[in-house]
Amino acid sequence: MMKKHVWSALCVAAFLLLPQLAQAQGFLIPTDRRVAPLALKYHRVSVKIKDRAARTTVKQVFVNNTNRLLEAHFVFPLPPSATVSNFVMYINGKKTKGAVLVREKAARIYQSIVSRMKDPGLIEYMGGNLFRARIFPIPRKGEQKIELSFTQVIPYRSGMHRFVYPLKAGRGMKQTIQDFTMSVELNSKVPLKNVYSPTHKVSIARRGEKKAIVGFEKNNAQLNRDFVLYYSISQKDVGMNILSHRVKGKDGYFLMMLTPKTSYASKELPSKNITFVIDTSGSMAGAKMKWAKKALASCLNKLNPTDHFNVIRFSTDVEALHRTGLKKANKGNIAQAVKFVGKLEAAGGTAIDEATALALKQKPVGDGVSLIIFLTDGHPTIGETAPKAILKKARGNNKFKTRIFTFGIGTSINTRLLDSLAGQTKGTGDYVKPNKEIAQKINWFYDKVRYPVLSDLKLSVGKGIRLVDMYPKRLPDLYRGGQLLVFGRYRGKGHAAVTLSGKINGKTQKFVYETKFIGEQKENNFITRLWANRKVAYLLDNIRKHGENAELKGEVVRLAKKFGIVTPYTSYLVVEEKDRWRLNGQKRPLIQGTTRRRRWGSMPLGGAPSGGGSRGSRDLDDSPRNMAPAPAKKAEAFSGRWTSAGGKKGVRTSRLLKKMKEQSVVESNHGRKARFIEGHLFVWKSGVWTDKRYKSSMKTLKIKYLSKSYFALLSVRSSLRKFLALGSRVILVVGKNKAIVIGTSGKKVSKSAIQSFLK
Repeated sequence: MMKKHVWSALCVAAFLLLPQLAQAQGFLIPTDRRVAPLALKYHRVSVKIKDRAARTTVKQVFVNNTNRLLEAHFVFPLPPSATVSNFVMYINGKKTKGAVLVREKAARIYQSIVSRMKDPGLIEYMGGNLFRARIFPIPRKGEQKIELSFTQVIPYRSGMHRFVYPLKAGRGMKQTIQDFTMSVELNSKVPLKNVYSPTHKVSIARRGEKKAIVGFEKNNAQLNRDFVLYYSISQKDVGMNILSHRVKGKDGYFLMMLTPKTSYASKELPSKNITFVIDTSGSMAGAKMKWAKKALASCLNKLNPTDHFNVIRFSTDVEALHRTGLKKANKGNIAQAVKFVGKLEAAGGTAIDEATALALKQKPVGDGVSLIIFLTDGHPTIGETAPKAILKKARGNNKFKTRIFTFGIGTSINTRLLDSLAGQTKGTGDYVKPNKEIAQKINWFYDKVRYPVLSDLKLSVGKGIRLVDMYPKRLPDLYRGGQLLVFGRYRGKGHAAVTLSGKINGKTQKFVYETKFIGEQKENNFITRLWANRKVAYLLDNIRKHGENAELKGEVVRLAKKFGIVTPYTSYLVVEEKDRWRLNGQKRPLIQGTTRRRRWGSMPLGGAPSGGGSRGSRDLDDSPRNMAPAPAKKAEAFSGRWTSAGGKKGVRTSRLLKKMKEQSVVESNHGRKARFIEGHLFVWKSGVWTDKRYKSSMKTLKIKYLSKSYFALLSVRSSLRKFLALGSRVILVVGKNKAIVIGTSGKKVSKSAIQSFLK
């Protein structure tokens, strides 16, 4: 009897997650309630989109880890407007059929599955149709493969198409044993421009102007968020789109995407002036010099015929390949440069100041953008060695607005100097290990900047609208194949023209875009946190370079607390490794699979015993344990003397701040004692997810978790489901002076009483 109640609770908790964003991934539910939902071995999705028509094919393999045959139901909540076009599943050589159930019938089916919940209202939260198929037999210790295809029309709003694939799974099966793979093929009659995912770090391969392949693949993938992809089309040479989020009566948040076209005639591409500056001091001997020389030789061989270039080496002295300045990138000059690089040897000191001055003083040829790629592994030791003086001289010498891109090799370097040198010239800094990573990263970077298409970017907007607090502060150049994301705030509302201006071969070009700045926009909440993350990174970088003051620190803390961002001052938002299990009153297990079996007791498992399978009731509580390691690593990087200029700590901090400044994908909430949901921060306090806005003086309505009143609350206000999915204990502010308290106890509350409280 006890097992029956435990499994009832598990089913309820698992199904509670189904309503999130109206959908969830497909899964297999055994008819025997003693068996957990089957573990997901892999989940592979292929999407083909032509203009606005999408066809999605899903392939999933589930694992039966029990010693007996199972009967189960495959359940797949369909996205809005989706139509099933194919379902393939063979059992004993026979093709099995499935059925699409419309909303009302779907509700009855789910009601029978979760009858233990005694509330049919839950079914309505699905918000759409349901695909269901009976499967028998599923072989013991075997696998069941399922393939499902459906078609849909992609929604279009604010100049962007938005494709969503439902991925949010129940806590019991939120991870694949092997891989999750997503491939989206975009095809359009009109040239594609901006392609962007705020949820997953995707690869984007352009196939000309009208086709792109978007990919994501990860083993043991956490299926804790839906896959979202935005894309736009435009005939303009530079595509611009703006997404916004705004609470009524307050300044709005915006994300501006800028993407140039991919196909250019040779005469359209601007030339560039590029100088490769390489440290040949004694510390560069060995692998560093070997891989640096390979990197330079590769870049030299990729120069465009219209480019002009030079190579400068520095140690105790400074030597330029071409003493008279930049030379045309013809075959002869490139061959000479490759030979020059091949003969470089490591010896002497580090004259960073003199090398920088020589490179910056070179007069550009033509009107192309000027770049310096600067490689070093040490601190300045020859000539001027004071970082502030070196930076000041570099600003004075940079009359031609040359961009400096620095690469620090190893950890014996002054990161503040290199980062500042790059930052003050609209360049970027990066750090590489003293091995083949030198060649890999520099080659990858050069491919990005090989074709500059628009430099000296400026933005302006029509009357009635103000764009403020934008990041990056200084707009970088646009390169072919690249995309620039600008996050900021806006004031005012209504239609306005946004003008982007920039230079191509010294001539100014302008692009004008008509845009509507909305007075209230509940969608696109992810923008707020990405904006905050970039601003915090900017503030922390200022503290690192110029020292801490009360104003900067105060603003960092304010933003970090509001948006749940890990900083040197708010690392408490992350649960440390040693505290993960103590939070739940448990001893840390030595073998994860053993713990999982102990939680289930003698109950047969549907999933694998040591990974990817369904879990016991403790795991269904969404406390901040079993979390992804990323937040903890972030806290570690900010620990101790995080403002150090050199050493491992300096490099780690620099890399982290760069990542934060360029962040385009919202971090997972997992691994935090703080969760940011729909613009509201929840903090883990004494075993309760507590709304940061909550005050003890507020009027409260206490409702027991999974009671009839609990489901009545969700039927009255379904928008609360994302917050209540946090776990069994939640305090949620629902008005100026009101809060809902979900817990293990509470009085029976009628639907009308709930409605009255929420008014």
